[in-house]
Amino acid sequence: MMVLIRCMLTFAAFLLLCGACAAQPDVIEQPLGGAGPTVIEAQEILSKIRAGEPLNYDNVTIAGSIDLSHLGGPVKQSVKITNSQFQGSLNFAGVTFNEPLDLRGTSFQRNISFSKARFLGDAKFAGSRIFGQADFIDAVFAGLASFTSARFFNDTSFGGVQFEQDAIFMAASFSRDVDYNFARFSRLGYFENARFENVSFLQTQFEGHVTFLNAQFRGNATFAATRFNSDVVFRGARFLRGNTFGLANFGGFSDFANVLFMDPAFFGVTRFSDNAYFVNARFDKGLILEDARLYSMQLDNVSFGDSAKINLNGADFTKFVVRWNAIKDRMVYDGAAYLALVKNYKSLEWFDDADDCYYQYRKVGQDLEPWGWAKISDIVSWISCGYGVRVSYTAVCCLFTILLFGVIFWAGKGMNKFEIEGFELPGNSGLRPSTRVSLTDALYFSIAMFTTSQAPVNTYPVGFYRHLAMLEGILGWFFLGLFVVVLSGVLIR
Repeated sequence: MMVLIRCMLTFAAFLLLCGACAAQPDVIEQPLGGAGPTVIEAQEILSKIRAGEPLNYDNVTIAGSIDLSHLGGPVKQSVKITNSQFQGSLNFAGVTFNEPLDLRGTSFQRNISFSKARFLGDAKFAGSRIFGQADFIDAVFAGLASFTSARFFNDTSFGGVQFEQDAIFMAASFSRDVDYNFARFSRLGYFENARFENVSFLQTQFEGHVTFLNAQFRGNATFAATRFNSDVVFRGARFLRGNTFGLANFGGFSDFANVLFMDPAFFGVTRFSDNAYFVNARFDKGLILEDARLYSMQLDNVSFGDSAKINLNGADFTKFVVRWNAIKDRMVYDGAAYLALVKNYKSLEWFDDADDCYYQYRKVGQDLEPWGWAKISDIVSWISCGYGVRVSYTAVCCLFTILLFGVIFWAGKGMNKFEIEGFELPGNSGLRPSTRVSLTDALYFSIAMFTTSQAPVNTYPVGFYRHLAMLEGILGWFFLGLFVVVLSGVLIR
């Protein structure tokens, strides 16, 4: 009887073990003893896909190439091949994945193609390494597209791709050329800490928030005609070579704080519809905003390289927040740009900046102007009143004129002084001329002629100096009137 019970218990245990084995998913287990990954033939993967069986592999090596471009239908089951290696090429061109695709941590030794593929579930390539060329042209990601920390060692294309959900490229690395030309990001585009060589976002559309926080662009970066319909963050990014944002459209807040541009930052014909925040940015070789349309650009605490220039030719801006001292020696001359800056500074109530900007506008224009009456007039305006914004120039001219004529009258003995005895009136015999007036008397005479055009009662010019006295009177009226006008313009804002 005991023998029969033992046989029955042994048979029951065997049935339970068989049931447990049958319930396990199709996972290839690691061999014991530290052996290498299990090798799977590509044909086995193809057979399971065609049979609709779920794929769930981890740490395997897949030998051979896989071509599903002629599958004739969608991949209906979920595909999970993680921490593995594909030794051959992959061709999934035009394939539709109805369920999630998980290739996290997997390396691809040859070229892969997902051209025109459709990912209806999440597509996870996080941590993957792609040594061959990667082709995602015209693919559609209906679910999450995750390429976090993925590494692309060869040319890669996401041209025309539709990212309908979040697209995550955080800390992704591209060692060769990559393009997102004509791609569309419907929601979040996340490129924080990404590393690019040559990258192109030609006519790419970002419908949702996009961030390139601390991204590094080691080669040429092209964002020509790109549309950022929401907020965009480039804070802390590094553009180590050429870059262009020409014809780009920024619809939301644009954060370029602490960005480094080692080559000229090109924003020609760019449109910023909201605040463009470039605080603490660094422009080693200049900033080009030619024909740009700016709502508000903040350039507080920006720094420039020694030869860097700012080109605002044809730019139209409502608010341009940068102190004149930061850009005064870097402006590419354009009269309209200077006058627009003057208007901008007045609207910001930075009147000293407005005056300094206008002064440089007139001075540079004067230097470039050929000799003629217009240039002579500008020189007179410059010396006499600093083009109407330097009261000190007019004050100095007044003092200089008084001193000059005073010294001339004194040194040339151009005036005489009557010594009046008692209370006798001029013309009486009690009046007698002195031999020479003092310098103090000459300056007093010059001040009187400059301010009132009339000599003191006991002095008078003699000979040719009468004409000089008349000239000083005319200059006095001119400079005093000019002083009042300029001072009024400066004080009454």
